[in-house]
Amino acid sequence: MEEKVSVIIPAYNAEKYLKECLDSVLAQTHKNVEIVAVNDGSKDGTGKILDEYAEKYDNVTVLHTENRGVSCARNTGLDTASGQYVMFLDSDDYLPLNAIEILYNDLTSKEADVACALLNSHIETTVACQEDCTLWEGAEGLIKALEDNPYTYSSCAKLYKSNLLSDIRFIEGRKIHEDSYFVFRCFFKQPRITVRNEYLYCYRVNENSASHAAFSEKYFDILYFAEEKRKAVEQEFPQLTDKANNMLVKANLAMLQCFLNTKDKRYKQDIKKCIRAVKENGRYFVPTYPGDKQRFLIARYNLYWLYKKLYRLKYGKRISGGK
Repeated sequence: MEEKVSVIIPAYNAEKYLKECLDSVLAQTHKNVEIVAVNDGSKDGTGKILDEYAEKYDNVTVLHTENRGVSCARNTGLDTASGQYVMFLDSDDYLPLNAIEILYNDLTSKEADVACALLNSHIETTVACQEDCTLWEGAEGLIKALEDNPYTYSSCAKLYKSNLLSDIRFIEGRKIHEDSYFVFRCFFKQPRITVRNEYLYCYRVNENSASHAAFSEKYFDILYFAEEKRKAVEQEFPQLTDKANNMLVKANLAMLQCFLNTKDKRYKQDIKKCIRAVKENGRYFVPTYPGDKQRFLIARYNLYWLYKKLYRLKYGKRISGGK
């Protein structure tokens, strides 16, 4: 008998893609699946669609709440889910038909606690796996999270044992990097983690990503979560402090990238603080991608303000605030 997998779907004004999302779960080759959908105060037809599915399918549970954000919605889903395993799926995304089966087999065959795969914006309906999964043990998952490994960015495209999440919830009130912090807290427990080099989660491209959107105060969450990670590592795993400091440098570089999208002079001191943090911790920096090194050198060698001017000339139309 297949063990139950609870798929938690937070939904806010999601009527455009919601049916495709729900149908992709209901059609899974792993049949013992429950859907826990949380209508996060939607103002469109999302609630009606969810109620129709709940009436038609016994394994669909719908919870209607006031609008409190995706973290609250996911936490509500976690509090309600009854499966031995949990998966997160956003309401405008969908799964290949055998995604849960593959992750479930990886997790159970390796006696693991978390099974991970990759996300992409274009995926075949059914995935033909080309290779076996690998296993991270001990502190390896935590180290990967501190090293900016792509498997640690998102809480999605993963299957978790429910008991691993018994004391872990998303941080409510935060809007940026709350996802990676959730994964960090899971991996902080040093679980056994399977990693598959396959795309098992299809997402819609977000045109309002941090690298393209006008600046918002919410991006300060990047620094908040980086500091929370550093403090936790320093207290429990001091031998990994250098890697935590590397992660802190990358968070400040990411913040500097966000500051490119505002002309507001109120943030001048915040920009200086980020540059100072990069310089002070520069000896710990280990680039992951080509762009990392370029951004680091720009901050390290006092070229940021010149770079910001050039960026403003190229992308002036989307830069917000100030003069």
